Amino acid sequence: MKRILSTAILKIIVVAVLAVSIVFTAGCSATVATINGVAVKQDEVEAYVNFLLIQDPEASANLTNEERIDLEKNIMDSLLVVKLLEQYAANNNIVVSQEEIDMQIDGVISSYASESEFESDLKNKNVDRKFLEYELQNQILRNKIYSEATVEVIVTGEQIEEYYDENREAMFKIPSRIRVSHILSMFPWIEDKAIEENDKDREKAKDEIEFVAEQLENGAEFGDVAREYSDDSATSTDGGDLGFITEGQMVEEFETAAFSLEVGETSDIVETMFGYHIIKVFDKEEGTIQGFEEVKENISVYLTNQKKVEKWEEFIKKLIEDADIQYLTENKGNLNDVGDGVEDESGDKSSGEEDDALLDDESLEDYLDENK
Repeated sequence: MKRILSTAILKIIVVAVLAVSIVFTAGCSATVATINGVAVKQDEVEAYVNFLLIQDPEASANLTNEERIDLEKNIMDSLLVVKLLEQYAANNNIVVSQEEIDMQIDGVISSYASESEFESDLKNKNVDRKFLEYELQNQILRNKIYSEATVEVIVTGEQIEEYYDENREAMFKIPSRIRVSHILSMFPWIEDKAIEENDKDREKAKDEIEFVAEQLENGAEFGDVAREYSDDSATSTDGGDLGFITEGQMVEEFETAAFSLEVGETSDIVETMFGYHIIKVFDKEEGTIQGFEEVKENISVYLTNQKKVEKWEEFIKKLIEDADIQYLTENKGNLNDVGDGVEDESGDKSSGEEDDALLDDESLEDYLDENK
């Protein structure tokens, strides 16, 4: 639980790659890029790189020079986009109040046992509280711009129905399912890795399941036998009940046998990688397709969000394309390529779409995960 809670701060800071420049004084630092005359300083980029790598020492240790350069370029471009959004907000009277920031801070604090624990977590992560507040401020600002940029997005009833018709079999089919119980005579090497597979133990497991089969044939109740003899400790106390299963959940041999049974039927002995099973089906529900009325609201939300993301990407690209972006360092970013087909080192064309990920909530976090 503590690990989950302490992730809250890091999550906020990683989200959207927000304005480190407000917190860190970089007046004496070299300018690495400008956007419409507003500078991004080397100290700002380095501060963010160092912060992220401190949060993940393993990633830091394994990061190659090339990967670090790519990360610095990603952060530089992200900071340029942040400054571009700040300019847009200033020109369109979009502001964030202190009350809104305080509400967000209170929400973060409420996920901790106490405010002192929250402050301690900030200290442990080497995060200044003002840094967090400015991050939250810019996150709120981005959300406001997003809402304004996508306010006119609508999805029609016709589009919802069309999506349903095109995807009803793939997306809205509820598969058949059966409720099954089983009795397992487990191979000993499944639980004890020190035991090698051998014929003697295999035969012993077979003898035990054959004894179980004999008990059932003589009229013993399936659940009682499972409770007494099954080696599956997770289900034996419940009479071997596995609950409802659908195709694809179990190993092939088990699944083939189970789905061939009628309700109330018991299988012959079935061998799987785990051992020998006897299976009984207690209920069966045929597959069906969800009706349009059941899913239309979910489809509407999905399509609306999809269209808003597309509109947002177009909005960001237009801002970038209209901006005056200057890179003043050898390792240049990619914003000037947004929307253009540019050749990479292999000679292949890229559309610049990878730059859309600059504003993905997980972009830098994913980057670090991929380079662990």
